[in-house]
Amino acid sequence: MNRIEIPEAGIVVEVPASYAEMTRPQLFYVMRQLDALQQGRISLAECRVRILYKLAGIKRTARSIAWERLHPAAARRRAEQVALMADRLLGFLFTTDAGKLLPAFDCLENHMPALRIGRRRFIGPADGLMDVSVGEMMAADAELALYAETKDARHIDNMLATLYRRPGPRQPSGRRVAPLDIDRTERAARAFRSVPSWKKQLFLLWYTACIDNLQRGTFTINGRGVSFASLFDSKKPSGQSLGWLGTVFNLAERKTFGGMKETSDTNVVDVLLLLLNDQYNAENARKDHKAD
Repeated sequence: MNRIEIPEAGIVVEVPASYAEMTRPQLFYVMRQLDALQQGRISLAECRVRILYKLAGIKRTARSIAWERLHPAAARRRAEQVALMADRLLGFLFTTDAGKLLPAFDCLENHMPALRIGRRRFIGPADGLMDVSVGEMMAADAELALYAETKDARHIDNMLATLYRRPGPRQPSGRRVAPLDIDRTERAARAFRSVPSWKKQLFLLWYTACIDNLQRGTFTINGRGVSFASLFDSKKPSGQSLGWLGTVFNLAERKTFGGMKETSDTNVVDVLLLLLNDQYNAENARKDHKAD
């Protein structure tokens, strides 16, 4: 958290220093402003000031608006100070990629655990995608790749239909939702067309942050810190990189979790742990061979 202190007014306010530190209402408000910025309805400066006011709990009242009209010079100076403060405190909002500003989203908590569309209720994944199956991950990643290539929002709807499903029996991956039916994805996705664009943006940012965490984060499993980064090492020669479909084929052939369907239904973390253990065993075998 960052602290704002205005001694003369006796004001001390703490402002989130990352997306992960925001409350749900704060995050939703920020997403609406980022959506308005993307749509060209507000400027970057106005976007930052609005967000600062929300995060700091500052409200514009009829009295403050009247004061600004009566004291334009003072109001202008205050506006300049607020803009400078927004630049200083809200630097975490964006990162630059090839000269383009992108949200530096780092929140792994799913602030949309369920979506209500009409009378229907759809259950989403747990925080950090910890209860998602390999099959769900493959399907969602495929739609994300298509969206990145085409910018067709229907692929976001397909992602939502893959990961948000009606309540149902407990799945092997741990989720209590209806079983995934890839053949019905596009039909099921029609229900998500009415989801507001800012919610879809939040979903994409959250999903991307969770995937990055799976690939680079550290997890505590049985009291031990575990990282799957080596499985996704982009520096390895082509042909050795991890591919979900090839992984499912290999594991199904070994019958580790069962056939293709059982493997696809397995929790993605369980599969990554097995792959990491295989990697450790292979590296130890190479070391033993060299020692001999």
